[in-house]
Amino acid sequence: MNFVLLGLALENLLGLSYEEIVNRTILQPLGMKHSRLSKPLDGEGVIPNLTNDWNADIGTYGPTGGIYTTASDLAIFARAVMTARLLDIGTTNAWFKPRSYSPSWSFAYGMPWEIFRTQELLPDSSRIQTIITKAGGLRGYASQLLLIPEYGIGVIVLVAGDGRALSWLREETLRSLVPRIEEIARQQTADTLSGTYIANSDASINSSISVEVDGSSGLVMTSWSSNGTDFLARYISMSKKESGFVGSGRVQLTPSLTHRGGDGEVWRANMVPDEFPTAGVINMHLVTDVDTFTYASRSLEEFVFRTNSGGRAVRVELPGLRISLDKQQPKPVLNTWRQQLYNAMEPLGL
Repeated sequence: MNFVLLGLALENLLGLSYEEIVNRTILQPLGMKHSRLSKPLDGEGVIPNLTNDWNADIGTYGPTGGIYTTASDLAIFARAVMTARLLDIGTTNAWFKPRSYSPSWSFAYGMPWEIFRTQELLPDSSRIQTIITKAGGLRGYASQLLLIPEYGIGVIVLVAGDGRALSWLREETLRSLVPRIEEIARQQTADTLSGTYIANSDASINSSISVEVDGSSGLVMTSWSSNGTDFLARYISMSKKESGFVGSGRVQLTPSLTHRGGDGEVWRANMVPDEFPTAGVINMHLVTDVDTFTYASRSLEEFVFRTNSGGRAVRVELPGLRISLDKQQPKPVLNTWRQQLYNAMEPLGL
């Protein structure tokens, strides 16, 4: 009923029919040529051989989901949402957040999304996946749009016939697709971000960091030196003192899914213990806590990777330390005798 009232309010405010509003603001700008609120010709659709609502006129209930569409058009819409073509990135990120919670930890209500969280999709990790969805259906039809912002991907499932097929298609698609996308994401991160970054502009600073992809842990920091000080060890020590946990751990970099200045990917450092302490009623250790440590009001845990036109990092900025580090290019791989010659000539500057 809320969406019915919203549709009527829009019509009254803009002086247009709801169909015209949708056409002007969404369908036409995005080029969704096979989507409409009015029924298309029967030959253009899939009409199941059972009781169905293909010919149904739902009238003022159109804003609740009365659009005829195709998987390809929904893919256009999903891509526009994920790339912030309809709304700016800040508004889009806020749009994906829950508005209220359900009795289940794995489900929350968005506006208008149904938001699910699961740990069942990655066989080598317990990392939680958040899936932004919108389901709908009439008699004889079932549909669901699923977005995973972490990977920037979407899945569209449309069923004409037995609606029970939707659940099977959704499960099989996600269980097959997400592990493969995760594998590709890890490899892309390794190719574009992994490496050593040093302060080339002023050698006297003696500052550097090294990052690499470590299996299911994602992008981790293997070294961090600031003015000749082992800052990685210092950061781990401060984090342990702050959180109260003991034992070994790693400094993991997590993407914030935001950018700075167009070519800057913003990542956050977090101290992650190898084994989490037994949780009480409330577990206060949140892996994605940010800005635990600051210097002169700037975060020490923020890293901005600047990329070239090919998407590969060329430097990293550490706003908290007011420093920029350039990525070192790997040395060429040579065969044995050429490597020996290269090693002999390198100290001579040849």
